[in-house]
Amino acid sequence: MQDPKLFKISEKDKAHYKKLINNIDVSDKHQLIEVLGEKIQNIINKQKMNVLEANLIEKMAYLIGILDKHPRLPINTIKKILFAISYFIDENDDIPDYIPELGYLDDISVVNWILEDISKEIPLPPES
Repeated sequence: MQDPKLFKISEKDKAHYKKLINNIDVSDKHQLIEVLGEKIQNIINKQKMNVLEANLIEKMAYLIGILDKHPRLPINTIKKILFAISYFIDENDDIPDYIPELGYLDDISVVNWILEDISKEIPLPPES
């Protein structure tokens, strides 16, 4: 297994991704989630899931959970989450997903970048 830290997102990449984020249509949310479910099912069906794929599936579930639990998120935060999902479901992103052991390095980097970026925008759970 390759170290996910081997793929770094440059400032140029971030600028490009931010333009793509601005173009995300939030009305595509349900369609993206449906395709995400299919992608995850395909990964599970191959029966040889690696640690990186399992980590990505867990992070996708977390992002979906954020969307479900916080319906009043700022539109830009929703767009960032949907971008992370759309990047993961795109088979031919910066490193094509079909490349064994390497194909998801860019995906995990993008998802981690988005998670870090939105962390301050997610409401904290109420104290008990």
